[in-house]
Amino acid sequence: MAFGICGLLLYFGYQSVESEIVDRSWDVVVTGDSIIGKERTDGPVNAYFEEYSGMTMLNGAFGGNCASVGENADRYSFHEESISLYHLAKAACYRDFGVQWADLAASQTKIGYFEEALAGLSSADLRQTEFLMLSFGTNDYTNGRQLDDPQDPYNVKTYGGSLRYAIELFQKTYPDLRIVLVTPPYCHLTGWENCFETDFGGGTLDQYVELEKEIGAQYGVYVIDAFRESGIDETNYEEYMEGGLHFNRAGRELYGRFLAEEMMKLSKETNK
Repeated sequence: MAFGICGLLLYFGYQSVESEIVDRSWDVVVTGDSIIGKERTDGPVNAYFEEYSGMTMLNGAFGGNCASVGENADRYSFHEESISLYHLAKAACYRDFGVQWADLAASQTKIGYFEEALAGLSSADLRQTEFLMLSFGTNDYTNGRQLDDPQDPYNVKTYGGSLRYAIELFQKTYPDLRIVLVTPPYCHLTGWENCFETDFGGGTLDQYVELEKEIGAQYGVYVIDAFRESGIDETNYEEYMEGGLHFNRAGRELYGRFLAEEMMKLSKETNK
């Protein structure tokens, strides 16, 4: 009886939110991790992006999530896995975020803005969106997720496998949608060596970046190399980052402007 009541509450809990959602189109829909998703009010990356580009951007990113699927993915109580790139790609392409809404209602570790991000993704009509930006990799790196599986290139428990799976599914479902990969930016976590030297179990961050660029080239997908080209590196990261990972306000403005400049270049090439 109690289980049934809880189930109804979960169901109507996310149904009530979804019932207020109206499909809309954006120039750019971005999903990814806390690099873009963490700050929502005090000069968020998407606001600076819109200011410098004149393009609209939906911020559908979630802190703490990975592109790849973790070892706990098959546990019903591990709700965070439903916002990995693998699961978000399926939800967006099948137009069904029911699992994500139910998991969000049940999760004990959700962050306040997660509902806003999920509502945005649920309402985004990718059939009318020009660009889909995928900004993952930092958490795959810090969680030591496997880079790739030579025996199974679609192994979604690896960074490479999840990227391939998502790109192919999006390309098949939305053939007119332009997919853009954004590499993880440079980081130097407090208490650790820089990301060229620190390996959390899957490789150094530059290895994740190079694999992402290889996969982008394989699928003809535009790659923004934030790791090497955003202007943030070992010489100045303390000026733009807090704890060597998340951007402060100056970092968010620099990063938002960098993404805007890259996307304006791509937009001009696309519309020639």
